[in-house]
Amino acid sequence: MSSDVLEKRYRMLLRAYPAAYRRERADELIDTLIGDEPTTRRWPSLRQAASLIRGALRVHGGSTADRPTAVLLWQGIHLGAMAVLALGALIGLDDIVEAFQFGGLSDPMAVLRDQGIFEVMVIAALVALVADRTRTAAVLAVAAVVVPSMISQYLLLNGLPQFWAPVVAAPLIIAGLWRPADVPSTPRANAVLATVGILALHLIPAGGFRRVDVSAQIVAAAMVIAGIAVFLWVATADQRLLIAVAPTLLLGTLYQLGNDLSTGELLRRPDALPSLVVAALMAAGAVVSTRMRQRTRA
Repeated sequence: MSSDVLEKRYRMLLRAYPAAYRRERADELIDTLIGDEPTTRRWPSLRQAASLIRGALRVHGGSTADRPTAVLLWQGIHLGAMAVLALGALIGLDDIVEAFQFGGLSDPMAVLRDQGIFEVMVIAALVALVADRTRTAAVLAVAAVVVPSMISQYLLLNGLPQFWAPVVAAPLIIAGLWRPADVPSTPRANAVLATVGILALHLIPAGGFRRVDVSAQIVAAAMVIAGIAVFLWVATADQRLLIAVAPTLLLGTLYQLGNDLSTGELLRRPDALPSLVVAALMAAGAVVSTRMRQRTRA
C-alpha cells in the first residue's frame, strides 16, 4: 500500500515533465526511483524531489532535443522578447495607474494619449507573441515604437523605461522569424511560466538598500539573495532563462543611460550595466556548456 502511495506521489512530480517525455520515460523513472525492494516510505525524499524538478527543467530547456544548442538559442530569444514586452507592459501599467492617482483624472484623455495607446500596442504585441503569431507580433512591436511617438512625444522625451521595451523586443521577434524548422516553438504554458519567473526577479524590492532604516535594508538584502538564488537554481537547469533575462536588464540599462550617464548611478542600480554584463556572461556560458554537452553526447 505504501508503495502505491509513493508511486502516485512520484507520478505527481513527473507531471512537471513534458507529456511526450512522460509517455516514453515515466515507467522507467518510477522503477528506478522505487526499486524492487518493499518500502514503507510514503513520500519522496527532498533530494529526489529536487532532482526530478531540475530534470524537468532541463528537459523543458531542450537538453534531450536533437539540437540542444539551437533550442537554447532560439527559444531563449523568443522568451527574451516575451519577457521584455511583459516587463514594459507592467511598468507602463504602473505608470498609468500612478498618473491617474496624481491628477490624471482631471484630464484622462491626456493620460490615454501619452501612455494608453502605447500600452495597448505593447500588450497586443505580447499577446500575439504568446499566441505564436510571430509576424503579427513583429509588426505590432515596430508599430508600438513608431505610432505612439507620432501621436505624443511624452514617452520619448521623458525616456521612460517602458518606451525601450518594443525597441529591444522588435529585433528579437524579427530574428525569431528565421527559427529553423527542426527547432520547435516554445510551448505556450511553459513560455508564460518562464516570463512570470523573470518578471518576479524584477519585482524584488532592491530599492530597500537605499533606505536609512537598517531593518528595511536587511529585509531587502534577504529578499534579493533569496530571489536571485531561486532564479539561478531554476535558470542553471533551464538555461534558456539565462538568455531570456538579458534583454530585460538591457531595458534598465537603456533607461539609465538615457537619464543619467554617471557611472556612480549606474553601479547603484541593480537593473543597469553591472547586472547586464553578468547576464551576458551567463548567457554565453549557457551556450558554451550546452555545446560541450552536445559534443560529449555525440
